[in-house]
Amino acid sequence: MPRPATTSEKIEGWNPLPDPNGFFSSGIADFDRLLGGGFPRGSCALFSVDETVGREDLDLLLIPTFLNFLYQSRGITATLPSRDSPHDFRARLLRFVTRRRFDSRVRVVDFVGEDEGLSYVVSLRIRNPAHHPLTPTEQKAGLEKALKAEKAAAGNRRKPWLELSAFEALETLAGVEAATQMFYIGTKRSRQLGNLWIGLLSPGLGSAAAARRMADTEFALRHEEMGLLIRGIRPSFPSHVVVSDSRAGPPHVAFVPRPS
Repeated sequence: MPRPATTSEKIEGWNPLPDPNGFFSSGIADFDRLLGGGFPRGSCALFSVDETVGREDLDLLLIPTFLNFLYQSRGITATLPSRDSPHDFRARLLRFVTRRRFDSRVRVVDFVGEDEGLSYVVSLRIRNPAHHPLTPTEQKAGLEKALKAEKAAAGNRRKPWLELSAFEALETLAGVEAATQMFYIGTKRSRQLGNLWIGLLSPGLGSAAAARRMADTEFALRHEEMGLLIRGIRPSFPSHVVVSDSRAGPPHVAFVPRPS
């Protein structure tokens, strides 16, 4: 009688798409084709997220990219949207990766003490610098935590990693000016290190114009009756519906041109 598959054997089944020279694959063949190969290495990709887009929509689109990094022993650092939490983020990815792979290579940055104490959570308390500036001791402690998180994401072989940033988090807590400065520093560092930086831009943020100036690629997301729609702004391509790949199954997805 064959031995039953273990949980980890059921989970570990993603075959990463190869990275073309000079690019990171999105993990979605249709998306790579529209991008001309994938996300350029050392680039910043901005997703303008309409208020109709939910967490399930973002997972549908972004989890293939997360997996394509993790299954090539590359890490992730993530600042999540307000409607997400480190614990929930981990639980959703554990459907497709083992605990060991996640816990060793993913670090979720938290600014409000949510899920504090978990090994994969980097707690960086933040205050509006205009009213409550950090002390030198707090600044030093925060820098040490950030460097430790980056070391885990890069691994012993110092591979590039994916940096996910929800713009709403820093703008809400630190204000537009401070958030814009932090984004600028972060994107410059990503380019220097050859990382992929993905920004999630919610409606109504004051840092939107600056974010668009920083981005190398930009996409608009919205949810309609037919499902999640993605439209390319840079590079330009018409709206496509993001759907689960019926042949490969979740978490694989395909892009279908929006019916006229």
